[in-house]
Amino acid sequence: MKRFGYIRVSSKDQNIDRQVENMKRESINDRDIFIDKLSAKNYERPQYQLLKRLVRKDDEIVFDSITRMGRSMNETLKEYEWFLENGVQLKFLKEPMINTSTEDDDVIKQAIQKVILTVLAAFAEKERTDIKIRQAEGIEAAKAKGKHLGRPKTKITPEFIQAYNEWKNKEIPAVAAMEKAKMSKPTFYRKVKEYEKKK
Repeated sequence: MKRFGYIRVSSKDQNIDRQVENMKRESINDRDIFIDKLSAKNYERPQYQLLKRLVRKDDEIVFDSITRMGRSMNETLKEYEWFLENGVQLKFLKEPMINTSTEDDDVIKQAIQKVILTVLAAFAEKERTDIKIRQAEGIEAAKAKGKHLGRPKTKITPEFIQAYNEWKNKEIPAVAAMEKAKMSKPTFYRKVKEYEKKK
């Protein structure tokens, strides 16, 4: 039997240290820990799919929580069943009541596990929906207060105007003008359009 660990966070900015420490406490080697920094909305995650290709019958995968596996109730149930059908054991550190075992063939216990799994997966999906609603409400509230969302707008600076004039007068090439204005190529040409429109 080989043991693997799976870690997931929703974005590249989120910290994985706690989950990594939990995997180490389970004595899982670094090379056997698979990490995705992607949303739980679907299962097309590179490391998760690679792990599925590598696991064999009687192997075990450790998850910090059912939410690390996914947050879609129907898809989570399908994935759980897929592992069971292929003889792969699952261990959830926060929800030991749904851990699987090759030694346990109690049909009633398995049925109860599936009921608990369904409830937990439903809560995980609801939590994801609630997060999206809160994010949308936060965006609307910020807009109502006149706050700018997204990347800060690049202003037309004196440096840009000087670089623009030199470029237009063919004193310097476009690349030099971009460097002088401290702008990327797309930003520079976008500001050129804005500036010429205002003129």
